[in-house]
Formats: sequence, structure tokens, C-alpha cells
Amino acid sequence: MKYNSPRIKILNKKTILKVIHENHPLSRSDISEITGLTPSSVTRLTKELIDEGYIREIGTMGKNSPGRRRVLLDLKKEAFLSLVFDIGVNITTYGIGFFDGEVELRGTFNTPKNPEEFFKTAREIYERISREHSITRISFSVPGMVDLEEKKILLAPNLGWENVNIEDLLEVDVPVLADNEANLSMLAEKYHSEDLRNVEEAVFIIIREGVGTGLMVDGKIFRGPSFTAGEAGHMTVNMYSDRQCHCSNWGCWELVSSINWAIEQYGKELEGRNSIEKFQALKQKNDAKRVLMRFAENIAVGIVNLVNILNPELVILGGEVVDLGDSFFSIIEDFVRQRALKAAVRSLKIRPTAFRNISSNLVGAAVLAVEDIIEKVR
Repeated sequence: MKYNSPRIKILNKKTILKVIHENHPLSRSDISEITGLTPSSVTRLTKELIDEGYIREIGTMGKNSPGRRRVLLDLKKEAFLSLVFDIGVNITTYGIGFFDGEVELRGTFNTPKNPEEFFKTAREIYERISREHSITRISFSVPGMVDLEEKKILLAPNLGWENVNIEDLLEVDVPVLADNEANLSMLAEKYHSEDLRNVEEAVFIIIREGVGTGLMVDGKIFRGPSFTAGEAGHMTVNMYSDRQCHCSNWGCWELVSSINWAIEQYGKELEGRNSIEKFQALKQKNDAKRVLMRFAENIAVGIVNLVNILNPELVILGGEVVDLGDSFFSIIEDFVRQRALKAAVRSLKIRPTAFRNISSNLVGAAVLAVEDIIEKVR
């Protein structure tokens, strides 16, 4: 295959876009250094990408030779817009995803229990928003297992959805994307967090009405051949439990580490229309400290197993626990360091997600759309 063949040219354009997406803004010399492409190739290909509306020049910085300043390149934020949904067990949030992976929140609605009704509502939102904006993708964050290729929800236990074909129910004229919420959270951190730049193995644990885990192995999101990798919420932590999980197993980690467990253990009346609101109320109660301490230990039990199995460099916690403070995370970290293999925790870091004002999985849905757009570059 010739170096200047059309195929190689397309691959190089994709490479440049991915590099800019992960490290923006960058100069042409930065791109050449990172990708190994010659300066002349970078100049030629970035000109094409500018002409095609993918990237733009945003200013200058420093000097790479006497008398010359480096021109910086960045993604053209409004070039491609996606409509992104974070499907929660009780509340669904949606927004507009931009080509730089940022998200603008647009609204929420109660999640219908029936998938047909849910996707009817999603279609109506798409039709309304597409009258104002040119939407090129619709991307869903799902609290369950998703077949990315078939666009099918294999199983969302806490929703009671199984084998749901999204495209058949949504019936729209733009590409549809979907992935597990924890995978998308891991994807969002991978693209937006500085401390993941040189990390190859990491785990994202999202704790809401259920518990999901997103895995990054060798620098890539690991989903498994049947898209069920990372369902650590359904690993058995109590062989003798008499409690059955929504997944039909007994003694799942999720049964003792979701917010529902903390609410049940507190045992008193809490204000709120759903589990999310009740857990928010619980966090404000002075007499809930003992429950939250046990909750932290329950979460840590699962992390010990994940650390021993996967040996990650970083474990990130997201969902409804991110604002529980340093003491909560200290309990988790101390427990993990006491119980996990010593070699496995030597360089381990545990932290809350970097996303506080917006859900990590909603940002991940936007990044998933960006990746799909880049893959379609010609």
C-alpha cells in the first residue's frame, strides 16, 4: 500500500482529529511531534480539515523559531451537534453535545417504565430541538448492558428493560448511539482528565440506584465480546445472602452498595419523590453518619475485588457519592489499602469524578458521538 494512498490519507486525518480532541488546542508542530507525521503532511491535512469545517485556528502561542509564533488549532465546537440522553432509573437528563465533547444541559423528565413510551418522548425532544439546531447524532447513556453494534439494550435490570432495539423504537433520520453509563463515564474521564493522560488501566464506578463499572484496559474502554464486561455490580459478595438482585442473582455487590441500601438502612422517613432525592436528603442528616460509614465500607469491598483482579492505576467514583467529602473517600481508601494485595495498591489512586455540575456519563455520551463523527471522516 502506497503511503500517499487515499486510505492512508483518511487514517492520518482521523489520527490528527483524535489527537486534537484529546489534547486541544495544539500547534501543527505539536501534532507532528505526537503523531510522527511530517510537518508538511500535517500542514496539508490540517488545511483540509479546516476547509471541511472540523477544526479552526484560534490564535498563537509562544515561538518555535525566531520571530515566529505557533498557531494553535482546535476543534470547531459547533461543527457537529449531538443530542445526548442520560437515562436514569427515575429521572432522565438530556442536552446538546458539541464537537469538543462539552455538553449544554437542556432539561429532564421522569423516566417512563415502558421503553416504547421512553423513546417516544426522546423522539419528540429530538424533533423539537432539531427545529433550532442541526443534530447529527443521538447518543444514549444506559444503566445496563448495551450491544453497541446492534444498538440494542440487552438488559437494564433496574429499569426492567430487556432486548430493546433502540432504532426500531426511536425511528429518527440520524445515526443513533448508545453505551453503558459507566463505560461512558470512563470515556469522559479519559478525554477530559489530566491525570488519565498516561494511565493505561483504570476503573470508573458509578453509584446510583444501581452500581456500574467502566473498565479501561490498555488505554481503551473494555466492553467484552458480548458487551457485558464491567458489570461488577452483579458480582457475588455474599454467597449466603437471602436477597435476590434485579439481575436474578443472589448476594450481588449492588445490593449493599447502591443508594437504595443506604436509604433502607437509615430506616427513617426521608423527603423525596424517588431514591435520588431521598439519598440527597439522607446526606444532610446528622444521624446518618454511621450508615454512610458502613456504605463506604460496602463500596470498598467491591473495589478490593476489582483492584485484585484488574490492578488499575486509578479508581474513580461517580454518581450520587461524589459530594460526600474527604472523610467518606478516606474510609474507602483505607479499607482498600488494608484488604487488597499490597503490590496492587502500591501506586493506586482513588478519587471522585472530575465532573460535578454535570453527570460524567452525559459527557461520555457526547464524546461517543464525537468518536463516531471522527470515524466517518473521509
